[in-house]
Amino acid sequence: MVEAMLLGGLRRCEVLGLRLGDVRSGERRLFIAEGKGGHQRNVPVSQRFFATLGCYLDDERPQAAVDDHAFLVLKGPRRGQPLTAAGLDEIVSGARSRAGIEQLTCHQLRHTCFTRLREAG
Repeated sequence: MVEAMLLGGLRRCEVLGLRLGDVRSGERRLFIAEGKGGHQRNVPVSQRFFATLGCYLDDERPQAAVDDHAFLVLKGPRRGQPLTAAGLDEIVSGARSRAGIEQLTCHQLRHTCFTRLREAG
């Protein structure tokens, strides 16, 4: 999820709304069905994201899940249900703490993506 925001510039709501059928790994793209303002778009994302996503799908995502959202709750009574905004914020907060970063938000990851693209020309 962090890589989707960092490498693809996805918004938090776009990460949460991503469905398995929206993942186009052969094209290295994600289909965003409902972006800001209800707009749809295809987003190019690096191969690194798809490799990480593959590991998540194989090793962490509940195999018996009936929901087609890409990212689901992994523990507790909501296991297998779609992840919420609060849940994603908690995950980003944990990643921030583990990395020793003072402040980090989902939107900052999106901005970092576009800053890196601009710097790369």
